[in-house]
Amino acid sequence: MEQKRFKCVFTDLDKTLLASGSILTDYTKETIDMLISRGIDFVPSSGRAFNSLPKELLKIQGLKYAVTSNGVSVNEIKSGTPVSTMRIPETALRQIVKIAAEHKVCTEIFVNGQGYCTREYWNDPTIAGKNISERKIYVQATRIPLDNYDSFVMNNIANTEAFDLIANPDIASELEIELRRKFSGVYITHSENFLIEISNIDSGKHRGMERCCRILGITPKECIAFGDASNDMEMIQMAGLGIAVANATPECKSAADFVSEFTNNQDAVAKELRRIFSL
Repeated sequence: MEQKRFKCVFTDLDKTLLASGSILTDYTKETIDMLISRGIDFVPSSGRAFNSLPKELLKIQGLKYAVTSNGVSVNEIKSGTPVSTMRIPETALRQIVKIAAEHKVCTEIFVNGQGYCTREYWNDPTIAGKNISERKIYVQATRIPLDNYDSFVMNNIANTEAFDLIANPDIASELEIELRRKFSGVYITHSENFLIEISNIDSGKHRGMERCCRILGITPKECIAFGDASNDMEMIQMAGLGIAVANATPECKSAADFVSEFTNNQDAVAKELRRIFSL
């Protein structure tokens, strides 16, 4: 009955589908291939911008779409073209940029599916906080460093798809509360305790899932969703079956219908899909 009910799988990437180090294991790749051969769509649903998605994942034959930048865009994988996308309202973003500068926190801007940052932050992400050292490899692999970053931000204020603030967890937590209080017209979430991710009010992975489902001609209740963090919770709740991996945050686990006994480093998504679909 489960096999007939579910027609699509949406899954977060970092700390969910991918093992530590952004690794897509052979076991998981084989599982995705088997799933697609059964006619089940598989949609990566990430806080990452499209150009930051793992190239190895994008090479899998049969993948059609990806939900990116926390639901800002739904991209056609073959061409990379956004089927739908949205931007942060200019007035709100100008104020957020000013607040970030006042608090002296690092930021990242996303335009046309690509992330940009200052060269200083790109060289050493720990300038944003002592607990962010593990982010260096990811930042250097996915961001373009700019010497004229502040000018770039101002020149693209009307074209910004997403904007991140990065700081020590205690500062980030307080700043997120402040931003939520001041801005009701933007979507604010986080996938890490040092990160504040801001986008259009109509984004969120759950909204991206809705738009992708309309393209595929199905409903969210015909989908399975996997995640590990706060930015996955709404997607997990909207899906017909929402699953949190074992290493998920307590909040994410509470939003799920089911919590896997496996972590992302134990191929949690692949193992649960093989169980559900008898692969």
